Amino acid sequence: MENGSDSEMTDHMNKHEDARRNVSIRRIIIIMALVTTVISILLLTATYYTDAGYTRLSENMENYIQWQRDANDLQTGSDYLTEQVRCFVVTGERQYLDDYFEEAQITQRRDRAVSNVRALMGETQAYDSLVSALEESVDLMNREYYAMRLAVSAYGYDLSEYPLEIQEVALSEKDAAAPAEAQRETARTMVFDDVYHQKKEAISGNIRESLTAMDAEMSDRQAVAKDNMRRILVQQRVMIVMTILMIISALLMFFMLVVGPLLKAITYIQKDEPLPVEGAKEFRFLAREYNIIHATNLEQKKELAYEATHDNLTGVYNRNGYDSIQRNVDWRTCALVLFDVDSFKPVNDTYGHKMGDRVLQRTARVIQNAFRAQDYVCRIGGDEFAVIMKQVNTDFGELIREKVRKINDELTVPQGDMPGIHVSSGVAYGAKISDFDRLFHEADAAMYRVKRRGGCDCEVCE
Repeated sequence: MENGSDSEMTDHMNKHEDARRNVSIRRIIIIMALVTTVISILLLTATYYTDAGYTRLSENMENYIQWQRDANDLQTGSDYLTEQVRCFVVTGERQYLDDYFEEAQITQRRDRAVSNVRALMGETQAYDSLVSALEESVDLMNREYYAMRLAVSAYGYDLSEYPLEIQEVALSEKDAAAPAEAQRETARTMVFDDVYHQKKEAISGNIRESLTAMDAEMSDRQAVAKDNMRRILVQQRVMIVMTILMIISALLMFFMLVVGPLLKAITYIQKDEPLPVEGAKEFRFLAREYNIIHATNLEQKKELAYEATHDNLTGVYNRNGYDSIQRNVDWRTCALVLFDVDSFKPVNDTYGHKMGDRVLQRTARVIQNAFRAQDYVCRIGGDEFAVIMKQVNTDFGELIREKVRKINDELTVPQGDMPGIHVSSGVAYGAKISDFDRLFHEADAAMYRVKRRGGCDCEVCE
């Protein structure tokens, strides 16, 4: 009996060993391909759900930011109208009235803000409060029209040259008969008195209520998004565990059926039985691949060198590039032109840093277009630029001034939603300076003298 049992066990082990030997590489590849496919599906599924959850959170935050921006746009638009009507009734300058109607009828920040909030939030409490703010602002315009109509009459302007909204305002008999100075005083009072301030405060109050409602709405949406994200993360953990188990199983199979036999094959190499590798197709392929990789590395090095010397935002030379240029040019034959954007901080504070970045990009582009291809345009600070002009002398002073004038003429004109700005500039010649640091100091001092005078000008150290 014992001999029979031993024989059966031996036969079973032999059959098992034969089964292992009969597993082909083709079968191993098929199994690994199936495992890889399953793992890929699991990972793709996990990334999809994670991305969906993250997208919801991101959309909520982006919508919240846009809501606040729209609410602030309504406030800004209303305040802008107030500023223009006050300036008009005080000074009588037509431009203020034109700016008023451009905002009210063309720019329409208030109307667009309400429309945007409705599109993003629907008819919620936040939207209703913003609509109330807009209605208050529109109602206030009737008082502003009357004040502007009085001002037109007081300053003796031809009423027919003004918008229909002004022409259609009917003055009371008392106001129509009043002398010009009395009409001007009444107009000023109407846009500065307590009644006007109360209406402005009502607009601001509705906007504050809208912002409060937006906060509550965002909190609710974020809570839902967080719950969904938490559920997604739990599901992802389960899929990760399953993936790990499948990877471990695949590695065990690969080690038993592929790595083990390959390790045994090392003994053949140790017996000094060389492989015919010289001139093989695989090695020629590897050589070609190496050449491609080598060429790619060279291109990457060039790109890294470019990124090290150029400003990512504007595309002009950065501070590193500027320092390198000034060390390698003959500065005695150069002129250094420094630029500083006037009142750049209010642009950031009013329109946001994204708008500030766009303003800097536009400024760099306008400066670059104004100078020669051989000149070096650099961004050396936040809103500070420098141009190193090669092969120039003191005879170029008026030419440089004209370039700066053209730059300011272009920059002061708003572009789309981008506000107009202007720059101050200082110029110094290397031929008159003992070293580059002194050259920079002279140009910098000239530029700040311009800024103290109000900016939007150029001073050349002759």
